[in-house]
Amino acid sequence: MFVLFREYVLYGATYDRLSYRSGFSIQYLSLWFHKFLEEPTPPIPKFDQLQEDAFLLADGLWFGRYFVLMVYRQSKNLLILKISTAKREVSTKIAKDFKILLSLGYHFTGIISDDGTGLVKAVKEIFPHVPHQVCLAHMHRRVVANIGKKPTDERVEKLRGLADWVWKIESLEALRWWKKELIRWEHENFDYLREYRVDQTGHWWYIHKGPRKALNTLIEAAEVSFTFLTHPTMPKTTNEIEAQFGHLENRWQEHQGLKRNRWEHFLTWFVHFYNEKKLAESKKKKA
Repeated sequence: MFVLFREYVLYGATYDRLSYRSGFSIQYLSLWFHKFLEEPTPPIPKFDQLQEDAFLLADGLWFGRYFVLMVYRQSKNLLILKISTAKREVSTKIAKDFKILLSLGYHFTGIISDDGTGLVKAVKEIFPHVPHQVCLAHMHRRVVANIGKKPTDERVEKLRGLADWVWKIESLEALRWWKKELIRWEHENFDYLREYRVDQTGHWWYIHKGPRKALNTLIEAAEVSFTFLTHPTMPKTTNEIEAQFGHLENRWQEHQGLKRNRWEHFLTWFVHFYNEKKLAESKKKKA
């Protein structure tokens, strides 16, 4: 039964498929699988760090608005070092996760994280002297979310063009040029950015909130998302983690009926089976 449960968690095998193959009813399989999800999950074992440059990837993956899965992984190593779940990205909890990783003997020459406030604060607290790269993809997505993929306003379209330029910056000289272009755009559109409306009660607000937020995000990115320029082996993004766990969002849609504690156990079992599989594959290659 445990073998079937592993296929259900790791490979996304459906009840119908497992029922057909095993001869067990869907109801019987569901009963057993939910029992497994209620049981304590095995701890993630410590792994040897083989790379000289050990860059820690830290990212929060949201499942609806219910909770966030914090994933910690070393770049260029598919094994998961640690996961944890929380209702939101709280710096104190993330800092605790970092301390656990350090207590296990892991060392890191750089940190790449998403742009969550809690994560950035925790990195500053626990790794104050370690180079920190805030994921360039997260910053770029935040800009696009504020101004859209295809802005119709010519001024905003130019800002979107500057946002897309982040992927072409490969030197400090290019970064300095890009910063100047951001300042130039801000000066040229000073009046546009400050346009506002006032209602009858005297309440006022800026009209072009999206471009204002996008500009602030790009200015912030200029300071925190180009650490990789002075550390050539450092990744620009946490995309390695998103590629690894992205499919779990679909699983979440399929299993929204699961209680939160069971879904959290599901994720922990997934990591356990995933690491087990990767270790077995690694041993085969060495043999």
